[in-house]
Amino acid sequence: MSVSPARIKLHFNVHEPIELTDLTLSFAALASQYRKHLVDRIRSNGGRTRDLEVKLYITKIENNCILAELAGATDILGTLFSVMDYANIFIDFVKNIDEGIQYFLALPAKDTKEIVPSKIPYSKKECADFENFLKVVSEQGELGLSVAEYNKETSEEKTYVSFKYSSDQAFEARKGAILAQDVLESKGDADYKNVLMYYQQTNTDESKSDGKTGERAVIKAIHPKPLPVYLVSTLDREKVMGHKDDPNLNPLKVSYLVDVNVETDRNDIPKHYRVARIIETISDDES
Repeated sequence: MSVSPARIKLHFNVHEPIELTDLTLSFAALASQYRKHLVDRIRSNGGRTRDLEVKLYITKIENNCILAELAGATDILGTLFSVMDYANIFIDFVKNIDEGIQYFLALPAKDTKEIVPSKIPYSKKECADFENFLKVVSEQGELGLSVAEYNKETSEEKTYVSFKYSSDQAFEARKGAILAQDVLESKGDADYKNVLMYYQQTNTDESKSDGKTGERAVIKAIHPKPLPVYLVSTLDREKVMGHKDDPNLNPLKVSYLVDVNVETDRNDIPKHYRVARIIETISDDES
């Protein structure tokens, strides 16, 4: 197997311990996006390959923060790309990642009504990849992403492209990736739109999107009794979790304007709510 002289250099400039799962998800997300990038490129050139045949290899990891170098290899793809092609492949790939981060970075500042599912240029899986990739530095440090190539004789390094993102930028971009997932998740029509919901009972931990839940809410426009409630959106779950810690925004002291789907039994009796989107939080005085 011939390994490319070109490298993707991934730098997590953090000085606090990182949870292993978060780091693993970040590497896996980058590999997933690289796999899609290269498969699309191969197919656009008339070639054929399976996703699992496209791999990145870690060639070096340095301590004092986390600096990883990733290389391509040509055991299977040699008939399509030589090791010398990888510099251009990596440059295009890293530029695509930067374009994605810039796109997601701009989303949180937009009115959610302006974010139309059909205009989001990424699938839910791709949005999830960006979310996972950015998580490691979304609370501390900075992220560096570059493409370099080593001269085999002199070991001299030549850098082609280089991008850096602060923790704040990573946080906002990750937030945008989550927002995009939520918009794509809730693109189907809700059974009821702009209805008022209030909690009768909440859990101390984060609200759930499925499974067993002790949380109960009332939507008088639909059913007079409290029913189990699930929040589809990750951002909505985080929002309500934040409200639980705020005495002025406690879920038991406010109402929520929501778009919601209603699950019913065989007799069409409502059994639980699935909130597609929280539109607005309303204090009891306002309501």
